[in-house]
Amino acid sequence: MTSDELVQEGHTLARPCVHLTRDGSDYAGVWGGMGVVPLRDARFRHWLSVSCRAVPGEHGLTGCISVYTNQEDRTTGLVLVNQQAALPAIPDGIKLYAQPATCFPPLDAIFRYGSAAVQAWLRANQWQPEWGYSSQFRDHRITVACAAAYQEQLDLEGRAIDAVLGGWPTPWRVGDWDERPDRQLLLWTWRDSPPWIELWHDRGQLRVIQRVVE
Repeated sequence: MTSDELVQEGHTLARPCVHLTRDGSDYAGVWGGMGVVPLRDARFRHWLSVSCRAVPGEHGLTGCISVYTNQEDRTTGLVLVNQQAALPAIPDGIKLYAQPATCFPPLDAIFRYGSAAVQAWLRANQWQPEWGYSSQFRDHRITVACAAAYQEQLDLEGRAIDAVLGGWPTPWRVGDWDERPDRQLLLWTWRDSPPWIELWHDRGQLRVIQRVVE
């Protein structure tokens, strides 16, 4: 396995996603202000509301969703769904616009879902795919370019991206990356972080997580 071959594995596994920005023509969300699906509870902060049609993948959601964080526990939140709601023409928050993009996977995903060539390379390094990547992986020089490609797309602030819909989940620490067919990342925020806010479709339930770097 060469560095270029590993990067190509990443491009093969790349997923469609949507960047939400403050410029564009495809109005898809609202940042801040009152939620499109309102919640009047001082314990919760509204972060953004999104038109469900903009979220990639098979999730079964229609109408609009509004994402709130719990200001008391600072780890959880709520998502409210209104299947009949539409984004207001003049919101009290900031309009966000959908920009189609692709999401390069983290090394954890390439190790888990890479081709037979990747799996043979891992075996040669006496490494199990489900372990994901860590600094203990002995052939780490091959992974440098791949890790750089993943980190480059996370420089969202420099590209004025408020949030991302869909794509690959981020491994926040070694051993916590857990991507399953019944657990789908719908949304994660960048602006005003930390915390970073994630919205998951997890075993049929919608779940909000607040992330901070430890």
